[in-house]
Amino acid sequence: MSFFSLFTQTFSFPTWSPKTGLPSLEGKVALITGASTGLGKATALSLAEKGAHVFCVGRSPEKTKAAIADIISKCGNSKVEFLQADLMDLASVESAANTFLARNLPLHILVNNAGIMFSPWALSNQGIESQFATNHFAHVVLTSKLMPVLEKSQPSRIVVLSSIGHIIAIPFQYGIKYPLTWEESQYDASTRYGETKLANLHFARELQARIDEKHGADSKIFVNTIHPGMVATELTRSMNSIAAAIYSFVSISQEKGALTQTFVAGSEEIEKQNLKAKYFVPYCQVAEPSAAAKDKVESTKTWEWTENILKQQYKSDWRFEL
Repeated sequence: MSFFSLFTQTFSFPTWSPKTGLPSLEGKVALITGASTGLGKATALSLAEKGAHVFCVGRSPEKTKAAIADIISKCGNSKVEFLQADLMDLASVESAANTFLARNLPLHILVNNAGIMFSPWALSNQGIESQFATNHFAHVVLTSKLMPVLEKSQPSRIVVLSSIGHIIAIPFQYGIKYPLTWEESQYDASTRYGETKLANLHFARELQARIDEKHGADSKIFVNTIHPGMVATELTRSMNSIAAAIYSFVSISQEKGALTQTFVAGSEEIEKQNLKAKYFVPYCQVAEPSAAAKDKVESTKTWEWTENILKQQYKSDWRFEL
């Protein structure tokens, strides 16, 4: 990837607006993780404004319900609901999915939005390093549980948040250096963040390939990844003061940052152009990720490693439901 490509992914100007660019989403059901704040909340608002029934996934009932009340007050759509899940606990994620499935609703849009960045070393309830647990494993488990209803609800979409960090956080590393260790002594927050974002790309590309293998290349399930841009969100809370100051100087608003994922979640262009396994960057443009992100061998490694970790540290009989 060239310096020019990196630059344009960081500094560009939006020409698309969800108010004019999204079709009516009446009758559509969406589920968004990390919807209590930031990009997730902004996307939830945009989809709700177009009539979608939106489930906002969050850990804190108080915080997420306050966000929902704000969304409803702004758009007038009362079909915005809270779904509780702690992404640091895979059992909680699975429980949230089961709660949704018990409603017997379709699911047309899944936005795997939630994430953490450069966080201090910590382990999840299953003993998985926190950035990988939140950014990758929780969303793999959630997507797996919801896959049968996504298949039944075609056309449907899965939007996976990655980041340009899959390049700049691991500039001298090709792929993910398996096997990974969760030991604190081996932990570098920046490197681990970059690896999680590369894993997001691998997961999305491999998932699309497996969906198309099962349903055929003309399947109507669209899996795509996005880089939202350098966005002013709560993700910067784990940065040191100097890094946070630099980031805030070049960052864009949360509303602008949410444009690309909202486009991929709801725009008619995704189906019209049959856009699958693509990497979208600001604003709403298809770009090329790193060579390692496109490497089929590397993405297969990540898929198989993910399944093995889930079998070892979550459920011995775990398998992706596809």
